[in-house]
Amino acid sequence: MQFNPVYLYTNKLDVFTALSDSWSTERYRKVYNRNLKIFRGVDNRIDIQVRNSDQKASNITGSVLVFNLIAQDTQDLVLQKDFSDMDAVTGKVTVTLTANELLDLSTGFYNYSIVKEVRSSIDSTDYKISSRIPLYVDSQYGATATLEISGDVYGGVAESRVIDSFSYTNPQTQGEATPAAWYSSEIIDAKPSTQNAVPLHTFQFYSNNYTGTVLIQANLDNQGATPRETKWFTVGTVDLSTEKYKNITGKYNWFRIRHTPNRNSNSAKFTISQTLLLSYQVNIHTAGAGYQSGDTITILGKNLGGESPTNDLVITVLSVNGIGAITGINWTGISYNGIKTFVLDGAVDGTGTIDKILYR
Repeated sequence: MQFNPVYLYTNKLDVFTALSDSWSTERYRKVYNRNLKIFRGVDNRIDIQVRNSDQKASNITGSVLVFNLIAQDTQDLVLQKDFSDMDAVTGKVTVTLTANELLDLSTGFYNYSIVKEVRSSIDSTDYKISSRIPLYVDSQYGATATLEISGDVYGGVAESRVIDSFSYTNPQTQGEATPAAWYSSEIIDAKPSTQNAVPLHTFQFYSNNYTGTVLIQANLDNQGATPRETKWFTVGTVDLSTEKYKNITGKYNWFRIRHTPNRNSNSAKFTISQTLLLSYQVNIHTAGAGYQSGDTITILGKNLGGESPTNDLVITVLSVNGIGAITGINWTGISYNGIKTFVLDGAVDGTGTIDKILYR
């Protein structure tokens, strides 16, 4: 059988002080100090032995040692913490860098320094520093050394995939008369080759007063990122009024989010053109029914080739006939600089928005 030993030992460093010592005449000096290596996800204890130039333990009674962690590129002080005395007479101190303190620090190389301070108390929460001297990490009076923050000992956490764009789909091009319209997200690679037999997929939704039908659809086709519409099937339905996330279990090749906003069955449709003057030209395509003068309809800029809210289009109903069909409108909005024309429908006061989805 294989036998792989592991070791538990102290992360201990020697540092040197020239204070009250004949530093210039001693022969036996430490040549260098090794780099420190610590890990995210756990507490890291560092023990320090303070020595004089004769390699003997140095009494640090009455002073406090301070650990400083410094970014190598910007020289910013990113962490500072006092050491705790284990035995001040023999110059032994310790500091623990906790998992929480390292949580927001990127992996990589940093500089560190250790400073000895003499403090006098002002009150129970404040003090005055009467002296501050560096401790040396090598024989050339180097006061800084290298510390490496390595990866999480539990493994890294992969970033979630962000889905924040949806394309309008005309149902008639898909052989459907209803619903009035749907919106499909970009296609999400489920990466089946890297997952176990029964993987768990999580979708986190960020929405704003959305009303409508939200479907999580999957695909087992191996055509790549553009499988045919007929290959998609629904694996989950999300009610955004009560659910903020949805877990899907199973091995799939692709995912997408398809949502259908609630629309009045007699909602109007508009022909909307971008102009080179960064405005919109809007005409009534289908007058609809059930509208009132003064109703507003918001069509999101991200469905008009631009971005929301920068390129949102707001249509105001000016007049209607006896059944509430729209006969007059005006509108405001800054278009994306283009020449495209869209035929889109809208409902009074809109149906909220789905802003983004995180997938993992």
